[in-house]
Amino acid sequence: MNPGGASLDTVDMLARAGACCLFIDCERTAVGIESVTGLTRSAHSHGMAVLLRSESAQPEKLVRYLDRGIDGIVVPHTETPEDLQAIGELVSYATRGHRAQRVAIAQIESARAVDQVEVLARCNHVDGFLIGPNDLSHSLGHAGDTSRPEVAAAVNRAAAELQRRGRAWGLPATAATARQWVGRGAKFLYGTLDQIVTAGVQPMNAALAANQPEGNS
Repeated sequence: MNPGGASLDTVDMLARAGACCLFIDCERTAVGIESVTGLTRSAHSHGMAVLLRSESAQPEKLVRYLDRGIDGIVVPHTETPEDLQAIGELVSYATRGHRAQRVAIAQIESARAVDQVEVLARCNHVDGFLIGPNDLSHSLGHAGDTSRPEVAAAVNRAAAELQRRGRAWGLPATAATARQWVGRGAKFLYGTLDQIVTAGVQPMNAALAANQPEGNS
C-alpha cells in the first residue's frame, strides 16, 4: 500500500488493516529521504516489508535509499538491458556484494520499454518489473488516460511477455481489478491510501444524503 505521505500513524493504520508491504513513493508524493528511515522502521515493527520507488535512477539517490534499510528498490524510467545491469550492479555495491539482501524492481513505463520488453524480460540483473500505466499513457501520447485501448494493449503486451518468461511483475491495482491481475500471474500489486479513503467516504456520504429529510441541504 502506498501511504501517500510520511505519516507514521498512517503506517500503523495500514498495518492494523492487514497491509503486508509498505510502498514508499518518492516519485509521486512529497516523501523525502529524511522520512524514509522512520517509515521503514515503523513498517518493520509491524512485520511489513518495505519497497521504495525512487524519483530517478541516479546512482547516488538509489544508494542513499538503500542505506535506509528498505527491503527493495523500484527504479523508474528503465528502457534498456544496460539500465537493468546498472541497477543490479548498484544494488550489489550498496549491499557490499550481498545482492540477495535487496529486491530490485525495474519500471516499464514508456513505449520504448514496451517495445524492448522481450529483451528486458531475459535480463536477470533485476528481480522483477513494475508496469506503469500512467507514465506509459503519456509516452503513447494520451496524457494520463489509462483507459485508452492503445495503453491497455501496451500493458497487456508487457504483462504477457513477462509472464511468458517466468518473471515476477506487477502494476497498480484496485479492489475491482486485483483478482484479474492475480489470475494473469501478477506478483506485485499496489494500491493507495487515497483509494481506501475514497472507498470509505463516498458510501458514507451517499448514505447520509439518502437519509436527509427533504428540503434540507
